[in-house]
Amino acid sequence: MDEAAGPTAARRSDAPPTRALSLSTVRTYRYLRLSVVGLALLLAVSLALEVARTGGPLLESISAYYYSPVRGVLVGSLVAIGLALIAIAGRPGAEDTLLNLAGMLVPVVAFVPTPVEPAAAGGCPAGWERCVPANLVPAVANNVGALLVVGGVGIAVAVWMVLAAGRPSVATRWGLTTAGLTWVAFGAWFLMWPRESFLAGAHYVAAVLFFGLVAAVAVLDAVRVRRRTHVRVLSPRQFSGSYGAIAVGMVGTIAVTGVVAGAEALTPFAAFDGWVFVVEAVLLVLFTVFWALQTAENWEDGVPDPAP
Repeated sequence: MDEAAGPTAARRSDAPPTRALSLSTVRTYRYLRLSVVGLALLLAVSLALEVARTGGPLLESISAYYYSPVRGVLVGSLVAIGLALIAIAGRPGAEDTLLNLAGMLVPVVAFVPTPVEPAAAGGCPAGWERCVPANLVPAVANNVGALLVVGGVGIAVAVWMVLAAGRPSVATRWGLTTAGLTWVAFGAWFLMWPRESFLAGAHYVAAVLFFGLVAAVAVLDAVRVRRRTHVRVLSPRQFSGSYGAIAVGMVGTIAVTGVVAGAEALTPFAAFDGWVFVVEAVLLVLFTVFWALQTAENWEDGVPDPAP
């Protein structure tokens, strides 16, 4: 083995020996992944500036800052993150499918604001204690309608590309089927059920599913990375432990949120003001840390391939 080939082979021993990536391809992959971290930081800084400007108590949740000057950054960063998750190629199989599904759901979180109290909303329909303000409903309907149309076209194009490439794998068929069912479910909820129902719940359902999917990717990575032999920054075991801790943190936070929300709805119990903000902040930090770790793990390899 010559000296030039030795270090390269050592660094890329986890990738198939017949596949080589150009430097521009690796750099593009790196920058696309780093942009997701940058977008999360953009949202965090925008929130911090608004909190400093008002000098008052925090709003009840990060999502509630949709009704503040943060709206543009909130919506724009979430939509961009969703597109990046779809565009970035995860490892073929479950990981790539889960990232694509997560990317589909993020724009729903962005376009459908969290419901607010009737006083802030200017009145809510009969029977609804919280709602999206009536003056924003046309915008939500327009944005979600456009998202459904473009999402349907995107799924159709993906099916055509897969079929044109030959017989798809089981994982690919499962991924496309799941994406189609997700699109149908949200489309039916938006078009066939009372609009108030969609406005009241779509934000929360999409957000919980998004973080659940990211947690599932973290679990897969925690198992997979142990099979690697050459990675930068941390050892395979350290990466695995970090991914596992993030997955536990996300699932645990979601579970605690469900328990607290249920207790508030069914009993006299009342949590401290702003507890939802804290929950969303924790999940945002966990997602950012996970993405930064995964970027560091794959820094040398570019677009990841299946482990040998």
